Amino acid sequence: MGDKISILVSRIRQQLWFKPLVFCFLSIAAVFLADLLDRTSLNHFLPEVSESAIASLLQVLASSMLAIATFSVGAMVSAYAAASNSATPRSFPLIVADDVSQNALSVFIGSFIYSVVAIVALKSGLFETTHRSRPLPCNKRDWHSLALRRR
Repeated sequence: MGDKISILVSRIRQQLWFKPLVFCFLSIAAVFLADLLDRTSLNHFLPEVSESAIASLLQVLASSMLAIATFSVGAMVSAYAAASNSATPRSFPLIVADDVSQNALSVFIGSFIYSVVAIVALKSGLFETTHRSRPLPCNKRDWHSLALRRR
């Protein structure tokens, strides 16, 4: 029973869609992790960056990663087509299971999805804009200390 499960997991990990899917989930988790870290006291050590600057950087990242991922998929498809015509049927699964091309494509797709999810989160107000991530003051003493810090 355990051998069958390990073989199944091994076959799933070798599939072409597995690594991009993992990177997609990691990129979505990274956006929400950034929001959680944004609410900690560590944000005092980071410089303040305007929302428009962050949005424009994310736009550049999204557009460039989409272009690179499209180019990479096209190159992989043409390589697979050439391999399917010239390689033996037993060697074709080894070519498809190549880690280098899967890792590269996974990083490009994951970066694209990270930037799109981060743009949506930024535009929908997920990240606080009071002090670039400090939680809102909740009592009178906190408001007073915040006012003193701003002077």
